Amino acid sequence: MNANPVEFKAPNSIAAIWSMMLPGLGQLMKGRVMPGIFWAFLVAGGYYAYFWPGLTLHALCILDAGFYKGEGSFLALDSWVKRVAFVALVVLLIGYIYFRNIY
Repeated sequence: MNANPVEFKAPNSIAAIWSMMLPGLGQLMKGRVMPGIFWAFLVAGGYYAYFWPGLTLHALCILDAGFYKGEGSFLALDSWVKRVAFVALVVLLIGYIYFRNIY
């Protein structure tokens, strides 16, 4: 019996549940270390900035953990439409945080 726990990849539903509890943990459970760390810091920064950006990023983190199937998956940004939508989302969030702190 060669059951290496490091090589175990969690199913999508379990990864999404873990990501609901702690952002980035679902990605870590699927063996994606760098995206897990990235999502953890990104969501923490969103919650630090304000509740709604943090909640939005947390939802995207959960979706990424739940729907990721490999290359070219949900947030892989493999098309121009996804890239433009992602940049627009980032610009809107940064603009919202900036104007919320000014006024």
